[in-house]
Amino acid sequence: MRAGLWLYAWDLRDEGVDAVMSFARDSGIDALYIAGAYHHGWFIHPHNPRRRAFFADGGTVYFHPNQSLFRQTRLKPVVARGCQETDWFAAAGSRLGEYGLEMVSWTVCCHNSRLGLLHPECTVRNAFDDPYPHALCPANDDVRQYVIALCRNLATAYPLQAVQLESPGYMGLSHGHHHERDLSLMGPLEVALMDLCFCDSCRRKARRAGVDADRLRAAVREHLEAAFATLPERPAGRPSTVTKFAEQTPAWRPMQRFRTLVEDTLLHEIRGGMADTDCELHLLGAYSEATSASIDAYDAGAYGKRPDAVREIVAAARRQTPPEKRLHCGIRLGQTPAVSGPDELADIVAAIHEAGGDGVIFYNYSEAPRTMLDWIKPALAAAG
Repeated sequence: MRAGLWLYAWDLRDEGVDAVMSFARDSGIDALYIAGAYHHGWFIHPHNPRRRAFFADGGTVYFHPNQSLFRQTRLKPVVARGCQETDWFAAAGSRLGEYGLEMVSWTVCCHNSRLGLLHPECTVRNAFDDPYPHALCPANDDVRQYVIALCRNLATAYPLQAVQLESPGYMGLSHGHHHERDLSLMGPLEVALMDLCFCDSCRRKARRAGVDADRLRAAVREHLEAAFATLPERPAGRPSTVTKFAEQTPAWRPMQRFRTLVEDTLLHEIRGGMADTDCELHLLGAYSEATSASIDAYDAGAYGKRPDAVREIVAAARRQTPPEKRLHCGIRLGQTPAVSGPDELADIVAAIHEAGGDGVIFYNYSEAPRTMLDWIKPALAAAG
């Protein structure tokens, strides 16, 4: 069983590179999963010596980018405060051999409010043409070029074992913005319809793929207008589920296939940009057959789950993942319901192994109380 630990560059800055890497080595961790590009975040840090509450820069990178790779991209990386003077990726990378650790860049792709606000034309747009500032659209060529360059930069500049991708595909309406509001009482169907993207790139490329995107957009708008006029009651004579809407709307399933193709081809192009390196590509999320050739490992999530539920999640993911692809499972130490103690953490690690998982990734060094971090070592030792 491999063991990874998610963390942020500011842990290395605030606690010291050697202190963090010593903790990881002594706990039985094999790889540090350091955020290379990340979204906004408001964090409580129980053991950080410099801060207890911290609002992170949004949509920034935590390494020193090679600007030549972004010369032709419309979207540009900005280095986060606290990383501009020191390249913490380089600092950690230079000590990997000393501590017997590997390094992975935990890389957020299309979830980027900074770039979305600067470039609303590059974001997901709903059927009413409203932009979602947190969600860059993966069908947009400017977005694709930026993400490909970002991953290539990380893979070529640092001694990475892998680039781990988070949010490389479509994001929907719900996000968790500051003071986010929705009193509409929309049902699952209406939320799914609000999640669809009809930006210029999606409509143009979907039409090229044979999808009647304009007719689908009109059908989505018509249904949502009827729903908004009657909520919280259901609109009379309208479908009540996604399945029923799909049955009545011929373009629905072709659009879903198109969206999957957008995401799969982006992964393929990211992989192509890293082809001349030894760096692996890992995906946070579910396996799909088309992504198999692009991905070396799949990282499933089982946050806030008890051992039996973790076993079921990993077993289901293992059935869907080709045997030659590694499968890791991420677990969150402090989320309610929290892991109750070192014995339960050991049971969770054992459940991952028994269900066919190849590794566990602990979330995360920054936010978990020190007491819970200290459970990692005995849990890994008990699991062998």
